[in-house]
Amino acid sequence: MILPERCGPFPATAASGPACFSPGQQIPLDPPVSSSRRFGAKAPFLFMDTTLSRLRVWPLWQKSKRFAVSAVHEDSVTGARADEFCLTLSKCLNRDCKITKELWLLTELRTSQLRTIAAKEAAAADLVIVSVHHAETLPNEVKSWIDLWLKQRGSHPAVLLALFDPLYLGTSSSLQTHLREVAQRGNMEFLARSEEKPED
Repeated sequence: MILPERCGPFPATAASGPACFSPGQQIPLDPPVSSSRRFGAKAPFLFMDTTLSRLRVWPLWQKSKRFAVSAVHEDSVTGARADEFCLTLSKCLNRDCKITKELWLLTELRTSQLRTIAAKEAAAADLVIVSVHHAETLPNEVKSWIDLWLKQRGSHPAVLLALFDPLYLGTSSSLQTHLREVAQRGNMEFLARSEEKPED
């Protein structure tokens, strides 16, 4: 049985400046480059800083000493996408903030016991990420996972983030609409991003 990846906690570093998107707006991710270069560029940090500053939860996140992320992803590509977002986010938070990140493969959610564990983590998370390829709908096991953590969610502020493939590969408008409705049901803020087309 494959267990979910456990990455964290790790300390955040200082942010580097502004530029981002408003809740619910689908915006390109940073262009794919080698990971050693991707996080060295200033653009991702500028993007994140402005985006996050528009969230109602951002002032709370800035003061937080602990930050929990719960993510589900489809494969290694979508998992890397969630990892990249978290790493960039860590540079926008307080340098003393400890981030705990839990990554789950969608296929792991088919197992009732693992789905229950993943739902408990998502219910308590500050940020819930769904990183998938373009599709019209989510698999049934993911829908069940969502229903579980929505029932367990308390009243603490949280954000639901959807990460998608580049727009040139297709669209996920119906899926994005569904996830926005999930966020509304959970009284959460919603963000969506599509990866950018690779440069030739």
